[in-house]
Amino acid sequence: MEKIFIVLIFLLIQALPSISFGQNHHKHDSLTHKQIQKLKREEFRKTNERYFFKLGAVNARLHTEVEFDLVDDLLTAKVGLEDNLGLPVKRAFFTAAFIHRFTPTSGIYANYYGINRAENHVTERDIIFQSDTIPAGTSSRAYFNTQVISTGYLLSLTQDPNAFLGAYFNLYLMWLKTGVSSDVGSIDTEVSYAAPLPNFGIVAMFKLYSWLYLDGNVGFFSLKVNHFDGTLFDFSVRLNYKPTKWLGLSVSYQEFDIRVGFPYESIYTTVDYNFRGPAFGVSFSF
Repeated sequence: MEKIFIVLIFLLIQALPSISFGQNHHKHDSLTHKQIQKLKREEFRKTNERYFFKLGAVNARLHTEVEFDLVDDLLTAKVGLEDNLGLPVKRAFFTAAFIHRFTPTSGIYANYYGINRAENHVTERDIIFQSDTIPAGTSSRAYFNTQVISTGYLLSLTQDPNAFLGAYFNLYLMWLKTGVSSDVGSIDTEVSYAAPLPNFGIVAMFKLYSWLYLDGNVGFFSLKVNHFDGTLFDFSVRLNYKPTKWLGLSVSYQEFDIRVGFPYESIYTTVDYNFRGPAFGVSFSF
């Protein structure tokens, strides 16, 4: 991931000399600031780039760990859901997003995705999950379900037809549910939590050709309040092909990492969840 981020920054630096920021200023030299802003709004309303609807498919590699502090940090049990309970390491899932630019410099957006995994598995060693112990050799069913809604505000920091630099603030609402069930010993234990996490980030885009764009974003946030502890990191880089003004096709690499700690049924539980992988998408603008 670090190498990809370095490549993105390098490409942005290489492209900056060819970007003529403020190249249309001479058209507005004789106008007042208010007239210029009115003219920009009128030009913006005539474009077909105010509303965007995006669909994507991600082929993700996942890693999930759940940790339980059972006795005031004196006894800790850590379970790798892929390594210890046999959950699938790879899973494809779909995403959907909507963006509305209500001014030339600002907009709002919403994004959704869900990943549900479940697997029957025979444990190779004794595993502590919450307050239950799953003996070695037990056939059990483990699951990990994630539903995520992200909403946010996007602000443009530059205005140029060949480049875009913006900042965003959004709020992730993530519903986590994981558990293990087995007929042996009547094991049926579950952890569920709704985690709200804000996120700040930077997004950049520049035009390679009239029909080809490169863009990327990186965001991070950390929050610790009372008994809740959470960190979030997201990163993506995309190559966008636009055969028409209203249609776009993209290929990208995405990474998402979240770690949340919270008390659940008197046991402090920490969930460390990560996915990364290539993605393909289609977008419509109007």
